[in-house]
Amino acid sequence: MFNKRFGIGMLILVILLVGMALIPSVSAQEVSKISEKPSELEQGLIDSLNSNTKNLSTDDVIANYFEANKDKISINDLAKNDTVSDENNSRTYQLKDGSKITFTNGSYFYISGMEEETNNKKITQSVTATTSYLYTPMLTAYKHFYSTTGLRLFSIYARGYYGYNGNTVKAYYYDSWYDRGFASIWQVSNWEEGGYDYASGTLSEIYGRGNFHWGFEYQGIGLVIQDKYITVKSTCDKNGNYQFLWSAN
Repeated sequence: MFNKRFGIGMLILVILLVGMALIPSVSAQEVSKISEKPSELEQGLIDSLNSNTKNLSTDDVIANYFEANKDKISINDLAKNDTVSDENNSRTYQLKDGSKITFTNGSYFYISGMEEETNNKKITQSVTATTSYLYTPMLTAYKHFYSTTGLRLFSIYARGYYGYNGNTVKAYYYDSWYDRGFASIWQVSNWEEGGYDYASGTLSEIYGRGNFHWGFEYQGIGLVIQDKYITVKSTCDKNGNYQFLWSAN
């Protein structure tokens, strides 16, 4: 009887603590707008990330901020505001380092962007093309998902560069990967990565994608609470215009 009560109690605890990180579906072509003034807590986190005088990692800055403000954050409020609908009520703000932080009406938020590094690839002349190929910087598209307890759930990265000449573009995939935050219970399956050149020849992408899911198992019976197919990628057109995109379905 004790083991049964203990198992049920642990099950409820897991649902309460981790079930607050529900991620709704969003479109791959979502364009987040810099929106209304952030709340006091949101502005405080933005200020902490922008000031970071001790050069702490982003994970540490966020964890420290939520620990320092835990008395101001109500678990009941977080659970009450959570949503698993397709409605996107996100609020996005630019950070000092060039990345963007997006808050939602749910109990999670995320930081996304694209890092650029010097690409030593030189201009080349294609055998079949009449114009030389230029190359973008080495690009790393990334997205970090956090719960409003201050813990990072997981991150996704896609890395590579593009060659373009005004007529065509080609993806040069380098690497894509994911990692999970400390104590994160999110699992990953069906992971795929690579570069893709569209048949038109005028658009290419470099991506990392897979099913991110969590749930629980009790006495051999499993239940998946949430399963999202998430893609993080960069795209580039024939003129060398590149951007960051993502989707969750």
